[in-house]
Amino acid sequence: KIEENTTRSYVMGPVLSHVLGYNGRINTSELEVVSNYSSNDYIGKSGLEKFYESQLRGTPGKTEVVKDAQGVKRGDNILSTPKEGYNLVLNIDADLQKKVYESLEKSVKNIGAKKGAAVAMNPKTGAILSLVSYPSYDDNIFSQGISQKDYNDLQNDPYQPFFNRAIAAQYPTGSTIKPFLAAGALQEKLISPDKLINDPGYILVKNQYDPTINYKFGGVVPHGLVDMRKALAVSSNIYFYTIGGGYEDQRGLGPTRIKKYLDIMGSEKKTGIDLPGEFAGFVPSPEWKKQVKKESWWDGDTYNLSIGQSDLQITPLQVAVAYSAIANGGTLYKPQIVKKVIEGSGSNAKTIEEFQPQLMGSISIDQENLQIVREGMRDGVQKPYGSSYMLNSIPAAVAGKTGTVETNKDGVFNTWSSNFAPYEDPEIVFVTTIEGVEGLRAATL
Repeated sequence: KIEENTTRSYVMGPVLSHVLGYNGRINTSELEVVSNYSSNDYIGKSGLEKFYESQLRGTPGKTEVVKDAQGVKRGDNILSTPKEGYNLVLNIDADLQKKVYESLEKSVKNIGAKKGAAVAMNPKTGAILSLVSYPSYDDNIFSQGISQKDYNDLQNDPYQPFFNRAIAAQYPTGSTIKPFLAAGALQEKLISPDKLINDPGYILVKNQYDPTINYKFGGVVPHGLVDMRKALAVSSNIYFYTIGGGYEDQRGLGPTRIKKYLDIMGSEKKTGIDLPGEFAGFVPSPEWKKQVKKESWWDGDTYNLSIGQSDLQITPLQVAVAYSAIANGGTLYKPQIVKKVIEGSGSNAKTIEEFQPQLMGSISIDQENLQIVREGMRDGVQKPYGSSYMLNSIPAAVAGKTGTVETNKDGVFNTWSSNFAPYEDPEIVFVTTIEGVEGLRAATL
């Protein structure tokens, strides 16, 4: 018996698989929660295929088979004709997506790592221009019929090719957090942006019960006297220990206000992107530590949080949304993959629904304070001492911030790079992270 059927052909394969997802034969648990499906039907399993299943599927036709008393077929009655599903027009730039995927893959392999993610977003609208998770998989294997063995091999791969790190992996941010702390300290009027803080490469904090005991919190290298702009440019841990936890005569934000400003940026809420499987972030607090870890919150916890370490967990997508607010002057936009839903294609296509930019809120930080943060990030690229100086060769004026995060493996780090451009009128925010970079290589990124 020969049956006609349709199959998906995913032209870009692994390059877009975490965005598009794939279709698969419906299973028993799915049949229990949907209507008008049969056991032979296919259904979206991940990505846009799953999120927009109702728009993409269309309506199957129905035919009544007429048989006589002996079961001999005598004819067919067409009860209803099938109707094609709608099509999606994406905000994704296909050329950029391919370039980002190939560049991320090359970088991951060159530094001996295995995993990473990248997000490019328009800060004026929330449109997602590129979204990549590495390693990936080829979604065409599901259209062609994957064997159970091949599926199990992918499912059990220790590097998790099905896992969309861009929207679901939760990481400490490292120094990526520093622009948010700077904005918060300015908003709270804790420090002038021009005040100089000495960075000798470490701070010494006395034990509150035994003043003869000192705890040392270090930076990477001494930076000498730095104001806020230079502290952002060189990524001075000492400066941000000071404005985060307070030191000597300088008051700090403290854990409650650090959490306040990270939450203003949306760090503990899902962004609502039109993809399934998104995770929210998490910002630790003294109350949480006491309740969950049954431990007190120490000054060291505040210092570690001030440079994006500790139990802080944020997704790359959340970082991109937050940096977009810095770039655009304080507006949080909902990230959107799909631009519009259409019927048909080409010149005869009819628009069924077009998605407009959606506001998630505005961050309560004054424009002049955000401008100082932007200036520090710009100095990080254009000044020879800046931590993102390698981006100065790009034709467009870029503002950026790097981050390097300790992991539970000695000498192994996660790295971040978060940027926007052009500086005067940003059209793109680009965030990337790579997991499991060995120390020597991390120091040079």
